[in-house]
Amino acid sequence: MRSSKKVPKKRQPRAIWNVTRKRIWLRDGERCVRCGIPLKLKGCHIDHIKSGKLGTNEDNNLRTLCYVCHVLRADFRHNGMRSKAIAQGIIPPNWRHLVWDG
Repeated sequence: MRSSKKVPKKRQPRAIWNVTRKRIWLRDGERCVRCGIPLKLKGCHIDHIKSGKLGTNEDNNLRTLCYVCHVLRADFRHNGMRSKAIAQGIIPPNWRHLVWDG
């Protein structure tokens, strides 16, 4: 079953996305651009700054985030990730004051 998440109109094939991911991670200094924590490529999240139908996979629309910063970004599309992070104890149940917009 396919996920109903809204992502840029066209997903890159996995092989191309893996190259894009690494390029963005290296560009961002192998760190979360929000909190600055060092990240391994395997554990980083590549965030679409503008997501959904208006988003693209262009480099200027992508940034490296850690899991916590990605989950706490003010984007309704992250509700599923947020629920999972609460269940796993990664973010507290009273997470709303930690949300950031950007």
